[in-house]
Amino acid sequence: MSFGSESLSSNSIMSRAIHSLQLRVSLQLRVLLAILLVGLASRVAVTIHGGCAAPPVPGSDASEYDQYAWNLVQGHGFSGISPDVKGPDGKSLEHLTAYRVPATSVAWAGLYVPFGHRYGVVRIFQCVLDTLTILLLYGIGRKCFNETVALLAAAIYAVWPTALQYSSQLGSEPLYTFLFCSFLWLALRFADHATWLRAIAAGILLGLAMLTRGNAVLMVALLLPWSVWQFRKTPRLMLRGLAISLVAVAVLAPWTLRNYCVFHTLIPFETGGGDVALGSYNRIVASDPLYYGYWVYPTSELPEYRAQIIAPNNEVVRDQVEKQLAMQWTRNHPEKWWYLVESRFRRSWTPFLQPKSPRLFRVGMLVSWSPILILLALGFFPSAIYFLRTGNPGWIIHLGVLHFVFTALIFWGSSRFRYPVEGLCILIASATLVWICQLIRRRFFCQRVPVDVAPA
Repeated sequence: MSFGSESLSSNSIMSRAIHSLQLRVSLQLRVLLAILLVGLASRVAVTIHGGCAAPPVPGSDASEYDQYAWNLVQGHGFSGISPDVKGPDGKSLEHLTAYRVPATSVAWAGLYVPFGHRYGVVRIFQCVLDTLTILLLYGIGRKCFNETVALLAAAIYAVWPTALQYSSQLGSEPLYTFLFCSFLWLALRFADHATWLRAIAAGILLGLAMLTRGNAVLMVALLLPWSVWQFRKTPRLMLRGLAISLVAVAVLAPWTLRNYCVFHTLIPFETGGGDVALGSYNRIVASDPLYYGYWVYPTSELPEYRAQIIAPNNEVVRDQVEKQLAMQWTRNHPEKWWYLVESRFRRSWTPFLQPKSPRLFRVGMLVSWSPILILLALGFFPSAIYFLRTGNPGWIIHLGVLHFVFTALIFWGSSRFRYPVEGLCILIASATLVWICQLIRRRFFCQRVPVDVAPA
């Protein structure tokens, strides 16, 4: 009788535990669903307020993406105008181009085919993509830290000002952020169970990210030490990890081959690299406080180079000329190297926008980014060390942040470059905040609260 009573008591306790767990999981799912709904509604509201169907500004990046996309739909191939390529009448000439990597325009073209040339469709698509990015950040946070951190980071990103802004604006940022976070999430899943299928899928996502923003190639390189360290005890799995980078490069290969067939020269990414290089290495960014660590458009802002840049009337040669001029300036001004690195680093992280930015943007950036930046600075290295010591693959999110840092140091600092990794910064900042709160509770309330931000 006694044994039977103990068995019934044990079953009752287990049933209550299972019921409690089910309630907890149900609550977490409801909270996550509410966060996603708030995130989607916020993005759509900001988009409608800013003009859902508004066309891109002429001469902007968005106008070029749009032109390439619409030409694809009309069967003209990846074509459009590129800077300083003119026809006999002196007007900008539409031609087959590689001035930008193609993924953004291809995605827009995929929307234009069924829905027509409608910018509102693209903007709503971006709102949905960025809402899915909230879900990805939750998944990454749960893998790397725990449920509390994941929900906190997702909630912050759901109403994150720059996320609302970029979701509503035509551009490459929402697509790149989604692809990059998808790659990180899948890489973490790969670390749990290193199959060839997951390695190939992660490589495809990273390759698509490169075709959206070329600077993702830095992540291809950073992924190599991650694979070596994470799987150092199992060479077979290390090989699969290294294969992710190879697959990413293979995804880039068709675009590179297309460029070689069209231009008869090797163009791995785009012919806009010369504008980036010369705009990042010149007298203005090295001397004008307004542009410290930033970028200027070579043709309009650097008149001493204008004739050389325009003369070729060919985007490939123009790109080569600009790169040569940038290298020449860099060799002639070694005393500016440290200044450029230091100023780019400061500009890439600063919460202070330039006075010419709208006041609302400046206030929003200061209020939202400043606390995240402080918490990120406090927790970046401790969390990375913790992951390395415990074998947790979560330090890949630190490499994701570093890929932005290296982009800024090599070229120029910008909140636009930072936006795709701000979700990762929010994750680390959220983990730091939870850790600090646990320490406070443990110290001042004499509770035996475990200080832990390990995965759930």
